[in-house]
Amino acid sequence: MPVAEIVEVKTGGPNGGPPHDRDPYDRGGGGGDDGGNDGRRYVPGAAMLGMRFLLVSVTSLFVTIGVVYHARAQSQSHWQHIHVPPLLWLSTALILASSWTLELARGEFERKNSLRYARWLEVTVAIGLAFLASQVFALRELAAQGIYLRHNPHSSLFYVLTGVHGIHLLGGMAALSYLLIKASLRPEVVLFDFRRQRSRSAVAALYWHFLAGVWLCLFVALLFWP
Repeated sequence: MPVAEIVEVKTGGPNGGPPHDRDPYDRGGGGGDDGGNDGRRYVPGAAMLGMRFLLVSVTSLFVTIGVVYHARAQSQSHWQHIHVPPLLWLSTALILASSWTLELARGEFERKNSLRYARWLEVTVAIGLAFLASQVFALRELAAQGIYLRHNPHSSLFYVLTGVHGIHLLGGMAALSYLLIKASLRPEVVLFDFRRQRSRSAVAALYWHFLAGVWLCLFVALLFWP
């Protein structure tokens, strides 16, 4: 009596086509999203476009502050030039170094080395914290000299510009911290969600480098403001 053969029947994929084995990293659904489909439609370039609009708004804010204080300086009423604290030179070196380490992190990301990518992101965030700390100590140095926010228009310019920049830098640090946590807790996203993570990294880097450039302009303005 012939023995019946047991045949394994494979069904086609969710979008039709020939049958295929389930990949352990396949989350189902159509392809084309490099893995990492979390239910939200990924639109390439949308985040970068939004960031550029945001940077236009931030630039307008700093330009407006500069114009207001420039007009105020023309009156010469109670305008007293203050010397820039030496710690701001350290701040400048730190923020330039953070831009460099961020680019090192992005280079490791492009090589899909999630461990070194996370490590350089961690260094960048640490340098950002050191930058903010140096800003705080510089303001304390001014306060120790008896120079406060309402001391004179130049001192208020110093406090306002550094304060506004510091607040925006905190936003950049939050974005970098998000990327760091993602790379540390889920290193597989570097391989299986590559396009989306590359977009997020590029947006965060643009914002961070923008703030570094803004700080250089502010530092020169504070240093040579008449």
